[in-house]
Parts: sequence; structure tokens; C-alpha cells
Amino acid sequence: MDVLSLVLGLVLGAVVVFVLLNKLKIENTKLQTRLEEQSKTFDFMQSSKTKMDEEFKKIASEVLKKDSVNLHEKNADLLNPLKTQIDDFRKKIEGLSNEQAKDRSVLGEQIKTLSDAHKHTLEGAEKLTNALTYDNKQQGDWGEMVLESILKDSGLNKNEQYHTQSTLKDEDGKILRPDVVIHLPEDKDIIIDSKVSLKHYQEYISGDIDALAKHIKSIDTHIKNISLKSYENLDGVNTLDYIFVFFPIEASLLVALEQKPDLFNNALKKNVALVSPSTLMMSLKTINHIWNTERQNQNTEEIMRQAGAMYDKLVGFMDSMKDIENHLNKAQEGYQDAYNKLHNGKGNLIGRAEKLKELGVQSKKELK
Repeated sequence: MDVLSLVLGLVLGAVVVFVLLNKLKIENTKLQTRLEEQSKTFDFMQSSKTKMDEEFKKIASEVLKKDSVNLHEKNADLLNPLKTQIDDFRKKIEGLSNEQAKDRSVLGEQIKTLSDAHKHTLEGAEKLTNALTYDNKQQGDWGEMVLESILKDSGLNKNEQYHTQSTLKDEDGKILRPDVVIHLPEDKDIIIDSKVSLKHYQEYISGDIDALAKHIKSIDTHIKNISLKSYENLDGVNTLDYIFVFFPIEASLLVALEQKPDLFNNALKKNVALVSPSTLMMSLKTINHIWNTERQNQNTEEIMRQAGAMYDKLVGFMDSMKDIENHLNKAQEGYQDAYNKLHNGKGNLIGRAEKLKELGVQSKKELK
């Protein structure tokens, strides 16, 4: 009986032990399975963290690279026109300086030119003596030659600031060919006539005293004829109040004015101004000075315009730089916020992953 009880007890104990062992085995299997799942989860999180780090670095790199490229392109777009305008601005300043230097030398050149004008007159005196003994056509050609020489020495540019022998029409369709048309700023013009006859003047200086009165009468007649031509009505010409009548020999005008002092004022009343080589040269030099001043004023206006445009470009450039700075700051803030969620703060992903490892999750890699 005791043996039977002992055997039964052993059997019962063995059964109990078997049941307990089997239960423990099942629990162990479940636990092992759970640990394996947690280990896989940890590995996945570790891998995700690595990928996220790489992705964030890639995104940040791309953002910075893109902003850098945009910054470079915007800088090029803004700085290249700015550089061009600065170069233009410098050239205009240099041009203005050269114009001013040139203008300062004009006064000295005027004295020399006046001397040259007298020299040309003296050199032409002998030629005139021969020319005046022939017909009026030769006299006119000689006068035009002297006038052309003075125009050349005045500094004005032919076919730009003056034209010779232009074919023009008045309001009635009549064709007129003024010897010279001088152009002034603001679309104003001066007409010069060089067809005054010096035949009687030559007779006078040759010893015919009575020829002086004929010379003066010839001038009066020429003034009257010029005043009747109505040059102010020519198409394409906007004349000033006076037409210049040119005397190629200084003395031919002076002797007439000495004999008849009111000759000059009477001509002015008919809108005709009597000019000699010296007075015409001074007038042309004044006109040339006016043109130089006009060019300087235009250059100054252009410089001011370009300076304003350059300043506007600079303001736009600074605004663009500020906009780029804001975008870079936003990109940096976005990257830092994502990084903090991964690494810092309560419940961050790195902290949670480390806790899983502490609970026994197996991993082949270490978080850095």
C-alpha cells in the first residue's frame, strides 16, 4: 500500500511536472516569438532611423544646393546688368570729363581761329583781285570757298550741324538753294547767303571813288532781295529772325558801314544781319559752344537716368537677397524641427528605440 501510494505519488508528480514544463515551454516559445518580433521592430526602427537621417541630410543638401544655385543664378541675373550699367556710367563720366576738357580749350582755339580767318582773308586777297575782274558767277564761287573755309575752321560738322547748297521749297512750291543752313539745338536754323556782289568794291579800291556809292547801293539792293525770299517759309527749315549775308572780305563791309553807318541797322529791320569773316567766325564758334553744352547736358541727363536705373536694380538685388535669406532660414528651421523629433524631446524616436534595446531587443547595428 505504501509502495502503491508512493508510485501513484511519483506518477502524479511526474504528470504535474510534465504539465508545468509543457506550460513553461509554451510560454517560453511565446516569449521567444515576441522577442523576435520586437527585435525585428527594433531593427526596422534602426534601419528607418538611418534612412531618415540619410533622407534628411539628402533633403537638406538638396535644399541648400538648390538655394545656392538659385542664389548664383539670381546674383548673375542681377549683377551682370548692374555691372553693365556701372561700366556705362563710368564711360559717361569719362565722356563728360573729356567734353568739359575739350570745351575749356575752345576759348583759346577761338583766338587762334580768328587769327587764321584773317590769314585766310589776306591769302585770298590776290585771288579775289583776279576773281572780281570777271563775272558774278566767279565772284560767288570765290565767296562760297571763303565761307566753306570758315565753316571748316569753326568746329561744326558738315552734313550734321550745317548743310551747303540744300534744295528747299517754300510754301508756294518755289525752289530755293541757300548757300548754307546752320543747325542749332531745339530744331532752329540759320541761313547764310554769300552771293553779295563785290564788283563795285573792286572798282573802288582800284581808284574809282564814285564806285563806293555803287557798292553801297548794290548792298542795299541785295538786302532787299534777300528779305523778299521768305526763307522763314521754307519747308524743313525753322529759321531764326535773321538771315546772315556774308561778306568774304572784311574791308568790303567796313568801308560801306563807314560811309553809311545806318546800313547795318536798316538791314536788321529787314531781318538781315551783315557779317564778315571775323564776326561770322565768332558767331559760329558760339554755335559750336552751344552744341557742346547741349551734348554735355544730354550726357548728364543720360548719366542721371542710368544712375537711377542702377539704384533701382540695387534695391531689387537687396530685396532678392533678403528673400533668399528667408528661404534659407525656413529650410534650416524645417531641418532642425525634424531632427529634434528624431533625437530630442520627450518621446523622441531614438529614445524609444534605445529603450527597446534595453528590454532585450537584439540588433546588429548601433545607434550613433
